[in-house]
Amino acid sequence: MTRLALNLAALYNLAFGAWAVLLPGSFFAWLGIAEPQYPSVWACLGMVIGLYGVLYAWAARHDAQPAARWIVGVGLLGKIAGPIGMVLAIRSGELPPRAFQVCVFNDLIWWLPFAAFLLRGTRALRAAPWLCAGLHAAAMLVLLLVLRHGGQAGDDPVAFVREHTVAWRAGWAVWMASAMSLVAFYAWWGGRGAVLLAAAGMACDLAGEGLFIGRLTEVTDPDLFASVLQRGTLLTAGAANGLYTLGGVLLTLRSRGLPRPVLAAQWVTWAAGGAMTVSALAGSTAGLVASSAVLFPLLVAWTAWMALRWRGS
Repeated sequence: MTRLALNLAALYNLAFGAWAVLLPGSFFAWLGIAEPQYPSVWACLGMVIGLYGVLYAWAARHDAQPAARWIVGVGLLGKIAGPIGMVLAIRSGELPPRAFQVCVFNDLIWWLPFAAFLLRGTRALRAAPWLCAGLHAAAMLVLLLVLRHGGQAGDDPVAFVREHTVAWRAGWAVWMASAMSLVAFYAWWGGRGAVLLAAAGMACDLAGEGLFIGRLTEVTDPDLFASVLQRGTLLTAGAANGLYTLGGVLLTLRSRGLPRPVLAAQWVTWAAGGAMTVSALAGSTAGLVASSAVLFPLLVAWTAWMALRWRGS
């Protein structure tokens, strides 16, 4: 799995580098800001990013060698530093908030597979179910206290997001972390197909949450706000949740020795997940609220139980 992730990272970096070199002005046109006086600086950055792609490809082919760990470790540090630099640039006004969406596929989406590569052979994966349960419990809390006021059920979501921007962004950062923890939990549970589905779901999840953190916080027009919110919801509650649910169904079907109450709770969770996807596609706020109220408490409960009691068969 980590070898596949490194190959995908290599392809992405090579593609991004080629884009930055061949079309250096398109990034700034997408952001709607003036092109810098020296676009060659951006093109040079693209060449560096592309060279990282070459290194990731080498690491994928020689993943057992110590040098591969150094390459991935430095890459992970860069992908942690990237969002920090982006946040500082946004706070200073140098870049608009929507620029944060670049960090999703440049940086955030690679945190989990790169960390998994570095932690191979350790016992770190044993903490995955606890992290999943804890982060989803925290995500439920911020949903109830903060995020619901800026969503479709809020009284004045545009005003709320503008007045509570820091809390809004922090809340969605928690949901990003919970998405990563779910993929790690599926890897602990076992099943390559389920993990691949969950990883694809995580990509959709982070893309949608990147919209919420970046683009949505700069929108003042209510109609545009609703449009961006709908796109993000389709990515998170629709596509991502649907993929998570399919992966969970596969894992439940292949698991043996689960007590009937736990098994029943899992099937109710997946049913609620299916209902959430349908609600997102139908644009039903009531359906999203009802399915969330069932899905997340059950997920936290039986995930914690598995962390305590289940060792598989």
